[in-house]
Amino acid sequence: MGFLLAVTTASSIGGCHPTLDAPFAAADGAIDAEDRRLDHGYALLLDLLADEMKVADVLAIKSPSEATATVLRDIAAAAKDGAADLRLLLDDPPRISTDVDGLPIIETDARNRIANRETIGLLLAGGETFERRILLTQDKACGYLSALAASLATADPSPARRDLLETLAADFDRLAARIRSRIAVAPAASTTG
Repeated sequence: MGFLLAVTTASSIGGCHPTLDAPFAAADGAIDAEDRRLDHGYALLLDLLADEMKVADVLAIKSPSEATATVLRDIAAAAKDGAADLRLLLDDPPRISTDVDGLPIIETDARNRIANRETIGLLLAGGETFERRILLTQDKACGYLSALAASLATADPSPARRDLLETLAADFDRLAARIRSRIAVAPAASTTG
């Protein structure tokens, strides 16, 4: 019984394995012009980078600790640089069009509702609550951005974009680690009584 519990626990902790393991390609090695999967992925990535470019704007009205403010500015700068570098490579073959993200309307609506709820929550929060909340939202955003860049790096046959995406994934993974270290050192409530 203990062995079965250990195997079940290990498999549930292990999670899902990545779905992609090679670049998208048609039989002749070219990407089919009608295949919009890369386009959709890049549209999502550039939308997320655009959102992350604005994360430090909250510092105009909120005052977290200097360490948190620094990581927010670093996230905004990394997103700005990453988006600019990526846009320079979108015309490389296979050409990428980012005009449509490919999400179903229900998914788009759900994402907008979540974003609105989080924005209102951040604006209404103060002090330690704001700091913890911004760190938690940025941990999710940086983790998703890193995973999305890594997935695109696997799927894209362009070596130049793959290299950039791998760097972007690593950069945002490091930013997420910095955020998690901030969450770990955030002040805890007093336990004395």
